[in-house]
Amino acid sequence: MRLRVAVPLLVAVVVALGLLLTPLMESIAERRTSEIEQERRGAVLRTADLARAAIEDGDTVPLQRYLDRYHALFGEDVVVLDDSARVLASVGDLDPGAEEVLQRVRDFGTNLAQLDVPLVTPWSADRVLLSTPVVIEQDLAGGVVVTEVDLRRSQRAVLEGWLVLLVPVSLGLVALAAAAVWTTGWIVRPVHRLDRATHALTSGAPVDDLTLSGPPELRRLATSFQLMATTLATTVEQQRDLVASTSHQLRNPLAAVRLHVDLLAGDGTADPGVVAAVQRDLDRLDTTVDRLLGLAEAEHRINERRAALALREGGPPVGGTSDGAALETHLEERWAPTGAAVTATVAPDVVLAVTVHDLVEMVDTAIENAVKYAGDAPRIHVSLAPAATSAAGEEPGGRAVVTVEDDGAGLTDDELVRVGERFWRSSRHADRPGTGLGLALVDALARANGGTMTVRRSAAGGLAVELDLPRAEGRR
Repeated sequence: MRLRVAVPLLVAVVVALGLLLTPLMESIAERRTSEIEQERRGAVLRTADLARAAIEDGDTVPLQRYLDRYHALFGEDVVVLDDSARVLASVGDLDPGAEEVLQRVRDFGTNLAQLDVPLVTPWSADRVLLSTPVVIEQDLAGGVVVTEVDLRRSQRAVLEGWLVLLVPVSLGLVALAAAAVWTTGWIVRPVHRLDRATHALTSGAPVDDLTLSGPPELRRLATSFQLMATTLATTVEQQRDLVASTSHQLRNPLAAVRLHVDLLAGDGTADPGVVAAVQRDLDRLDTTVDRLLGLAEAEHRINERRAALALREGGPPVGGTSDGAALETHLEERWAPTGAAVTATVAPDVVLAVTVHDLVEMVDTAIENAVKYAGDAPRIHVSLAPAATSAAGEEPGGRAVVTVEDDGAGLTDDELVRVGERFWRSSRHADRPGTGLGLALVDALARANGGTMTVRRSAAGGLAVELDLPRAEGRR
């Protein structure tokens, strides 16, 4: 995030400086070019005047003296040719037979001076030829003056002028970049800590102390977030402890009441019907307490799993495994003696990353739900098979599906939406024993093991509870 803030800012500053400096740098180059052009233009025209006098008088001595002084002063080469390309005077090493010089000789008949110096920059050509015709009458050229101008000194002058601009600007830019990086870090650092704290809060992990530096607005936000996280964590912990403590505290009074009711049933003074009704209510209360304890424990494991996922990679912690053989054995031992029509189809090579205890708890609760609410003598089928489609972000080979379905009356579409809510039961089942916590517990156990629970209408017409669960690593 720091780079996403600092880089666009620096790019904008560099572009702005470029737009500001480019005209200034061009101005320096143009000024230096104009200066050298004016200097050399005067010298070339003066040479042309002397050449015209030499042609008219037949005396080239003044012209040669002038060229010698010019060469001594600037170190540049000059050659003066007449209309037949014969050398009248020269200094330096400029070859009168060179193609560039001959081209100027061919051009002088047009009587056009070529005295413009191209824009001088550190990378432009360091030498340039200037030429002018020697006009002896109104429109008649009697020769040509060719001068090779040395631009290296001007190039150095342009470069020095540019450095005077660029060095302080570059230093300022470096200072600005350092300030931008520090400032964005000062702003972004508390945002990162808030992001980590939010991630920890959503995953159930402890939230670090958010004593922050940074802008006052972020410090106030961090303080409010810290207060909210602390309050939320305390509230959740208190609620979980309240459910667990209440459930534990109810066990002893329930056991005492059951003992008294059993004693009343034994001495023959109480109405047997009333005693049986009280015992049924006690059974329901016992089951409710067990379910509440199971829910509290499962939800605690869900938070632990989220925290583990937040703190490390590699998937959920695996506390144990179970397979189809264990499930078949349990179904035979648990449900065959009851007379319930429970059948099973399991894939023998599927090993789940779920403990046997949790697996049979989920399957048993779903079967109990079917036995209670699916009508008289429902046929219940349990299946375990590899997942045909992938869960979110996971390959199909890493999942398996456990399905418990019956051929009973099932639920309506509106009722299916509410399945899994705590203490919810269909109004059509109000006269039957139950707590409304069974499928809520199955859902919590599935999520505690990295799975999900969905409820749909089965092909046999009843209810199908489908558990999408992870398979054990390396044992698929």
